[in-house]
Amino acid sequence: MLDSLAEVQNKPNTQMPAEALHSRYSRRKRGPRGSTGFTLVELLLVIAIVALLAALLLPALGKAKEQGRSSVCRNNMRQIALAMTLYADDNGDYLPWPGDVDRNWQPDWVFGGQPNLSPNNPELWKGISFGFHAESGSIFSYVTGLPRMLPHRDSYAGKFRIYRCPSTGPLGEALRVNFSMNEELDPTTDLTRAVPEGVKIAHVIGPTQKILLVNEDPATMRNASFKPQGTALAGRFVIHDGRVNVGFIDGHLETMKDRKVRDIQTTTQLRIYFDPYYRH
Repeated sequence: MLDSLAEVQNKPNTQMPAEALHSRYSRRKRGPRGSTGFTLVELLLVIAIVALLAALLLPALGKAKEQGRSSVCRNNMRQIALAMTLYADDNGDYLPWPGDVDRNWQPDWVFGGQPNLSPNNPELWKGISFGFHAESGSIFSYVTGLPRMLPHRDSYAGKFRIYRCPSTGPLGEALRVNFSMNEELDPTTDLTRAVPEGVKIAHVIGPTQKILLVNEDPATMRNASFKPQGTALAGRFVIHDGRVNVGFIDGHLETMKDRKVRDIQTTTQLRIYFDPYYRH
C-alpha cells in the first residue's frame, strides 16, 4: 500500500497546465495567423450578396414610392372633381369653364397660363406671369374653403398642394397647377358648340366615359385646358410609372398608359371621350 502511494507521488504529472491549455485553444480558435475576423473571400462574398439584394429591392422600393405619389395625385384630382360638382350645384348645374391662356373669365376654373413654357429654361419660370393662379379660379373656395382672390393679380402666386401632382418635378412646381380640364366643356369650343352658359352635368351623355380632368405633361401645359390633338398630343403621359391619372365627369378616376391617351385623341375616338353630347 505504501509502495503504491509512493509510486503515485513519484509519477510524473501528465496533466496540461491551465495556461498551456488556454493558449492551445486560443491558437486553434484564431487560426494559424491569429486573426479573429472574416477572410477577404468571406468579406467579398458578403458585399456581393448585399449588392445583389440592393439591386433587387431598390426598383421595387422606387415603384412603391411612385405609387404613393400617384395616390396623392388621384386624391387631389378627386377633390377638384368634387369641387367642380359643388360649383355646378350652386350655378344652375353648369360646370366651370376650362379657360385659355390668360383669358381669366369669371367661370374659368383657374386663371393665368403662358404662351411659351420654355421647359428647358428654368430661369424663365421665375417670371411674375409664369404659371397658373388657382386662387382666382371659379372653384377655389370649393376646393380649399378659402375666399376666392378677386380681382386677379399676377403678383400673387399662391401655391396650393391640392392643385399639384407630386411627380411633375420643378416645372410642375413652377406651374402651380398640374391638371387640365377637358377643353370641350368650354362654351367657345367648335366641337361641342355649348350654350353660352357652358355644359350642364345633367345633359352630359355617358358621363362615365367623358373626360373631365387629365394629369397632363407639364411640358405641354400652356393653359389648364386639355385640347385633344392640341399641344398635349406631343406630351409624354408617363408621370406615374408609365401612366397618368384621368378623371371623368361622373367622378371616378382611371390610370391610362401613354399610348391610350394618344389613342383617345384620334379622330375615331376623340368624340367618345371628349364630346359631352356625343352618343356612342
